[in-house]
Amino acid sequence: AGASNSITITAKDASGNTATGYTGSKNLTFSGATSSTAPVTTAKVTNSAATDIAFGTTTALTFASGAVTTNMKLYNVETALVAVTDGAISAAGADRLSVAVSAAAFNKLAVSLTSPQTNGTAFTGTNTLTAQDAYGNTVTGFAANTNNVTVTTSLTGTVSGLGSGVNNVLNQAGDFTSGVANLTSLGLKFTGTSGAGTFTFTPASGTAATSGSVTINPGAATKLVVTGTGTQTAGGSQTVTITAKDADGNTATTYTGAKNITFSGAAASPSPATTPTVAGTNFGTATSLTFTAGVASGSMILYKAESATVNASDGTINSNTGGTLNVTVSSSTMTKLGTVTMASPQTNGTAFTGTNTLTALDAYGNTATGFDASANNITLIPSLSGAISGLSGGNKLTGSG
Repeated sequence: AGASNSITITAKDASGNTATGYTGSKNLTFSGATSSTAPVTTAKVTNSAATDIAFGTTTALTFASGAVTTNMKLYNVETALVAVTDGAISAAGADRLSVAVSAAAFNKLAVSLTSPQTNGTAFTGTNTLTAQDAYGNTVTGFAANTNNVTVTTSLTGTVSGLGSGVNNVLNQAGDFTSGVANLTSLGLKFTGTSGAGTFTFTPASGTAATSGSVTINPGAATKLVVTGTGTQTAGGSQTVTITAKDADGNTATTYTGAKNITFSGAAASPSPATTPTVAGTNFGTATSLTFTAGVASGSMILYKAESATVNASDGTINSNTGGTLNVTVSSSTMTKLGTVTMASPQTNGTAFTGTNTLTALDAYGNTATGFDASANNITLIPSLSGAISGLSGGNKLTGSG
């Protein structure tokens, strides 16, 4: 393909003798060979002025004694049956020239990929890479072991599954069969960030090929991620979001519908014992949440003042591997006093010794660390006959400290 070949056109009489009187400039039109595909290049014959003229267009050639010799270029791999006519007489049937056109040397690659594909999974569908000459003909003898092909992508991630290294390089003699690499059977795979991008196939020698846009969908869900606010007041609520993700952190959009999610990692309050909830269901009990494109949400209430690490699990996947939500739960406002702890015995008229404490609590039994007795005095009344003294307000706690 693309090479110049010498041809001779001879005018003959009805008995097959050369018509020597057929002389001078003749306008001939050639046919019988198709154009190449990439780029489209029409077969040509060189005219008397040394200009290449396309098949199908009148070509001026000068005959001497019934014959003329010129050059012809064919570009498409095929068996061409070259015919010619001057408008009155023609070369037809056995008078045509049969030419077997073979591909030229390897020049470039052409790629065709199916979209969409799935992250972390070998490509499916029809995915091919074709070695071609300069005119788009398949170079059947191309071998990747002598001309390695490296695959890169505009997406963030890794191409693998190919060649002897099971990586992004085609480098084996058997990777191409009759000039075509079946990327599906070879195991082409992309692992990384989902989205739309292109794949470029670059030979060590020759012109690279870049695919059209290929959408990489997220893979199957391998973990859950709980997100929300890192601080919360006991008894207060916040909306938490639970996201199903694949192994590379892409939202697993196929994780949809009602899922039974069990939450853990936060304790019950002390007084009264109140278990934390999500969507009205206690931690430790499966909560039905509806996922849309891999995401669900629910209202979470925590009751114990603590540093909670909230985990979610559907029984198969969970948020233990980097997907938990750390929440610092602070006490609510003071609603009651806890049990008074007083050491016994004590001595009349002498300041109490030992451990003697009174604790301000919120509604859930957490210590109300922000309680201020100067704004909410506490009066101590004994059951014994006598008087209490020595406190900030005599028999009252009235100090801010």
